[in-house]
Order: sequence, then structure tokens, then C-alpha cells
Amino acid sequence: MTPEARRAATEELLREHGVRINSHLPMIEDGAQITLRTEEEVWGRLLALWGVVGAAMPPPIAFFKEYFSPLPRRTLLSADEATFLFDDSPSEEDLIRFSWRVEALMFLAWCAGLVDDPGLPGQASDAEPLVPYFPHDHGDAIKLREAISLRPKETILDKADLLYRLHWAVRDAQLNGREPPPGVDPGVVLEWHHAVNWMTRYG
Repeated sequence: MTPEARRAATEELLREHGVRINSHLPMIEDGAQITLRTEEEVWGRLLALWGVVGAAMPPPIAFFKEYFSPLPRRTLLSADEATFLFDDSPSEEDLIRFSWRVEALMFLAWCAGLVDDPGLPGQASDAEPLVPYFPHDHGDAIKLREAISLRPKETILDKADLLYRLHWAVRDAQLNGREPPPGVDPGVVLEWHHAVNWMTRYG
């Protein structure tokens, strides 16, 4: 699909859902200009997100800190994630912030072919279907690695375009004191948009 056609399809979908459109937003890059993250990179990011999301859920669980203590696993975490995960007394703000990463986890799980199409980001995701893929002891996440099969680039770019335009609509509503677009959760939009930008190496 050309960038022009992708934008037109996204805008039509947004109109159907009553979402405000900015016709002046540029198109996202053509697929030929995009290199997606590899399956190995997605595996590592899913594992890291699983760790910080698990650590953010009450009550505090020492398992995640122990699981990521070995250096090869610890290097999967960003500096921010490692600081949080190994903090014995994380702030309430950080607990909330990292609990939201479940949305990035679920979006990347969709990119990895582990869950069905999430549709519009309208409500909090249920991560229960992902639980069987992750370790329940200190072993390596082999089952997760073997299950990953990335969706086609064009399919992921369709979501990238959608989330780019949805993020604008959410910010526009916030800046102008309006209600969020109907059927859309701004927090979910933000996490999914960050996740798809990582997936497409944007920025």
C-alpha cells in the first residue's frame, strides 16, 4: 500500500468512529524505507516489559528482580526499567507508570503474532492470554521465543499510521479542553504509539 492510500484508509476508519482528523498531518514513511525490529529484538523487549509490568503489580513480587539479576537478562532492560525493577521502594508514581507498560506489552505481542488484532485502543488490555508464554521459574523464555512470528510489515505500518493520527486527535482534545475521541483511551493510545514507534525504529 502506498503512503497516500494508507493515510486515506486510516482517515476513513477514523471518520467511521467519529474521531477528529487533521488532514495536514504528513504521511508516514513508505514500507521500503522501514526496517522492523527483528524477532530476537521483539523477544527481548517483550521479556523486559513482562518483568517491569509484573514488578509494578501489587503485592511486590521478588521473582522479577531475581529473574533479571543475571547480567544477560539485565541487559534486556532499559536504564529506566532497571532502576525501577531493582528499586526496593519504588514510588507510587513509578508503580503506576510501569503498570501502564502492559499496553506496550500487549501491542508488541500483537506484532509478534501472539494475540489477535486489538482494534482501536479503547480500553485496558487483558494480558491473561500471554501468561503461558512466559517463564514461571528461572529458566529461559524459550516458549516465548519459539512462538514469535512477526506480522507482515504492511500490517504493522497500517497500525503505525492509525496510532499516529489517533495520538494527534487525543492531544488536540487535551489541548482544547474537549473530551477524548469516542471509544478511545488516551493512555492506551500513548503506550501503543510508543510501542509501534519502537517496532518501526522511528526516531
